[in-house]
Amino acid sequence: MILPHFMHIGMARHRAIQNIATVGLEGLALSSLFRYAKIRGNVLFFVFKHQTAKFEFVYKKEDIKAKMRGYYSLFKEDLKANNVLFKEIEACVIAEPKEVLHVKPTTLLYGERSTGDFDITCTDPKLRELFTSIQQTIKAERGK
Repeated sequence: MILPHFMHIGMARHRAIQNIATVGLEGLALSSLFRYAKIRGNVLFFVFKHQTAKFEFVYKKEDIKAKMRGYYSLFKEDLKANNVLFKEIEACVIAEPKEVLHVKPTTLLYGERSTGDFDITCTDPKLRELFTSIQQTIKAERGK
């Protein structure tokens, strides 16, 4: 498949951003929590999976910058050609979705004590509808 020229430029820029970010994190424990890097304005953002990586990033920021400066001096032309230019680095966290645990429904160990005979004094129509639904559910369970 032949890609249009602008797509090659976008992919090359993305690779260049990821490369310089990866070099900056090389040898640090937080590199295992690194997801990706992106440039917004004049800032290169390191996106991590967990908050602890962000804390360590702040602590090691100058070391990361030093490694990135060394990489920049070697690959300056490629980085400039791909518009990988920034003045500052920051870290942010994007949490990964947690696995949903499937819990087997269990039978109640006790009977429902409410009869569903209560007055709904709420004036908000949406809340009133919700309370009515709860009341009907209780009465249905009670009738079993």
